[in-house]
Amino acid sequence: MDDSGPLPGPRCLWCGQPLPEGGSPRRRYCARPRGCRDKAYRDRRRARQAQPARDILARAGHSLDSHLEKVREVLLMAVLHEDAWPGIFARAAAGIESRAADLVRVCVLEERAAGTSWAQIGEPFGISADAARKRWGHWALATPPDDDQLSGG
Repeated sequence: MDDSGPLPGPRCLWCGQPLPEGGSPRRRYCARPRGCRDKAYRDRRRARQAQPARDILARAGHSLDSHLEKVREVLLMAVLHEDAWPGIFARAAAGIESRAADLVRVCVLEERAAGTSWAQIGEPFGISADAARKRWGHWALATPPDDDQLSGG
């Protein structure tokens, strides 16, 4: 196999088409009437706008995960010691439900920001587009408090 052929020249960062020879070395996009450059700009802008929601999504997921770990430990201790701890199971379930609801809220907002239709969002939950819109359409992104703030530390 002969790999001694000409090296590929610079390519458009958006569509991958070869850029014309002899052009500016700083050129990064096709010479089409600003199509690739505008699309790349819109992608970068959309990603910047979605970053706060993604940060909150990561925090909500981490909060749920750490709460589940704590609940698992407490419930395991209650079962192994055969102690009757009144209300411990209900309290554990309530905490999980609350954190899972926060995670669902952020996921739905992220889907809407990405342009996902209400029908596509409602499908995994087994509900219609109208039901999904009614259930989650009024939500807005709000930064949840840190776990440290909740525990008073």
